[in-house]
Amino acid sequence: MTGKVLSNGEVATQLKEVLAAMEIGGENRFSIRAYQNVISSIDNLTISVHDLWESDRLNEIAGIGSGLAGHLDELFKTGKVKEWEFKKKDLPKGMFELLVLRGVGPKTAFKLAKEFDLEKRDNALEKIKKAAGEGRIEDLPGFGEKSQQEILDSINTLKKSKQEKQRLLLSHAEEISQRIIKHLKEHKAVKDVVGLGSLRRRASTVGDIDLAVSSNLPSEVIEHFVNFSEIKDVETKGDKMSTVILNNDVQVDILVSAPDSFGSMLQHFTGSKQHNILLREFALEQGKSLSQYGIKIDGKLTKFKKEEDFYKELGLPHIPPELREGKNEVELASKEKLPKLIEASDVKGDLHWHTTDSDGLNSLQEMVDKAISLGYEYAGVADHAPSVQSRGKYEVLGIIDKKRRQIEQINKEGKIKLLFGYEVNILKDASLGMPDELLEKLDFVVASIHTAFDQDKETITNRLLSAIENPLVDIIAHPTGRLINERKSYEVDWDKVFDACIKHNTMLEINAHPTRLDLPDHLVLDAVKKGVKIVINTDAHSVEDMDLMRFGVDVARRGWCEVKDIVNAKPVDKLLNLLHV
Repeated sequence: MTGKVLSNGEVATQLKEVLAAMEIGGENRFSIRAYQNVISSIDNLTISVHDLWESDRLNEIAGIGSGLAGHLDELFKTGKVKEWEFKKKDLPKGMFELLVLRGVGPKTAFKLAKEFDLEKRDNALEKIKKAAGEGRIEDLPGFGEKSQQEILDSINTLKKSKQEKQRLLLSHAEEISQRIIKHLKEHKAVKDVVGLGSLRRRASTVGDIDLAVSSNLPSEVIEHFVNFSEIKDVETKGDKMSTVILNNDVQVDILVSAPDSFGSMLQHFTGSKQHNILLREFALEQGKSLSQYGIKIDGKLTKFKKEEDFYKELGLPHIPPELREGKNEVELASKEKLPKLIEASDVKGDLHWHTTDSDGLNSLQEMVDKAISLGYEYAGVADHAPSVQSRGKYEVLGIIDKKRRQIEQINKEGKIKLLFGYEVNILKDASLGMPDELLEKLDFVVASIHTAFDQDKETITNRLLSAIENPLVDIIAHPTGRLINERKSYEVDWDKVFDACIKHNTMLEINAHPTRLDLPDHLVLDAVKKGVKIVINTDAHSVEDMDLMRFGVDVARRGWCEVKDIVNAKPVDKLLNLLHV
């Protein structure tokens, strides 16, 4: 079963278009909500929807029911869905091209398409750009000079190649944004600068970098911003907004807000589109409307300096940015049932790092000193296990005994509890790279796949299950095998893996290295719901790498994890009770 190969982005676009048609057609909110939830799920998948369909696993996508599964089946088999085409047939085709513009929802797109006769997709944006440039949008009912300028700015900054451009690693986006923030804060008129969008939601990758600036002197701030030394091209330079391209071809947008409405801007531009849709619906039920400027109540705009007050006005607690993905966070917030997310300060130790005894850059003592400086209660060295095949059993026993003595000496100093482990390969034939009689001499065992990534789903799953079922294995490291922007995850039957982890008391790792961030957040959420124990490790190969723990915490937070869900947020006595050895 091959069918028409569509990327996740192409599938999501089709769903967004039919969702727009449903909103214009006034379909019931439950059907609309179902499509919104599935779009959000697809936006966050690390696996191809087509691959899931091909292996009859569409039910693994959160929110997919039998109806939507049937539509996707038809889409992949024929390239279109009759019911979707029927829903869209009486609507101007050009309206769907406008949905890519920031701030333009279905109803706005429909109004513009009807007014300017946008019957074709290929020239819709150009026609709207011309209308905005000639000032013909601001006079329409429900529009104005500001909304016209926003539409024009959005068209001017739209990158047609955006979907083709490789997204930045979160760590890279953070480095760039911090340099820009430092530059912006050098101007006395800048009161605050905060990242927006996927950067603030701490997604594993970031497209363009968006920053919100609080200032009463926006034109001065814009002028200061465009003098940033790393800028190659200034694409737009408005009164309150500017778009630039840096020397490394990264696009950066800044939006300047008056301090009294800065919280409103943060809220508007942080959440995913689906989150903002859910929040807008929640507000409409109260007779309130939302915008980047604040909340309108009975036609009167209330502005918000703080984002917390924005949510409070809606009767909601502050929803952490990491949760704003359009799942059920608004509903749970309304019932005061949001999780109390883990913080970086909750982490008490790191159980997977390497030294010069394998492929690390620093000695055991240097890594321990770093762990102590981070305030950890315990740490676990997990060098790659020495090969019994090449060294022989007795040489490896000597290596283990020598390292054990080093660790005992460090523990006598009483500054930290150091645990002795190895990272052991899960081999192609599902056996482990070190025999059990040697694993028994360790405090804990980390097992991971490092070879034969191209094996089929059943084989990879069985390799993982074999390690999980070994009574000496404590942790499965970087479980999907992905390297972001370099190597895709291998196929795994996650239900079987999660069930085995629970049965055998085996932990799954969130690998905090920015190129991995593995387990991915959507699988963390699924695992935690089932009761799988999660550990966040850096897989550090240097003392500098040990500072990467925060990126693993980001993943845990996006996976809705609380302190109780994270093994290395527990004190040392409780941790030791969870280890197999």
